[in-house]
Amino acid sequence: MSKSSPDVELIGALALHYDDLVDYIRRRFQGGQFAREVVHDVCVQLLEKPPQQPVHLPFAFLRRVTFNRAIDRRRADNTRNAYFERTAEVPDWHVHELDGAATLSFEQQLEALLAIIEALPARARQVFLLHRIHGMPQREIATELDISVNMVTQHFSRAMRTIARDWEPARQVLAGRYRTQ
Repeated sequence: MSKSSPDVELIGALALHYDDLVDYIRRRFQGGQFAREVVHDVCVQLLEKPPQQPVHLPFAFLRRVTFNRAIDRRRADNTRNAYFERTAEVPDWHVHELDGAATLSFEQQLEALLAIIEALPARARQVFLLHRIHGMPQREIATELDISVNMVTQHFSRAMRTIARDWEPARQVLAGRYRTQ
């Protein structure tokens, strides 16, 4: 007898008892579509990895394999659903519930800051942008602009004083910092 013969007999038994297996799983797990999917999974499993030992009672074997696959699938579905329910309860920290007034206020403050930076003297603006926006160390700025580190410090301080004086959010932060000290 060839090796494929038991496999053919088992697949033949599956085809012969397909409706019985679907009904068996549907009664046990209350779901017609679920039952068909389970029986299809068993069919694929048998085609991909047939049993190593000969099967003497194909229908009993198929019922047991189908029942076990249904249990595995139901557990996997329950685990997946529980995971999705838990993650649905986790707040999305990236989404902020800002109203239109808060968004408008933020945009206005940003525009005001940009206007203040644009109004800075050219060298102070250049030093500020290189240091704060591009993260360049003051020594590198001095080399790049061919000025002394002391001049870089002075230009940067001038820019910061102007922003602190003219930009409302900076004034509020500074006022709060000095009140707590």
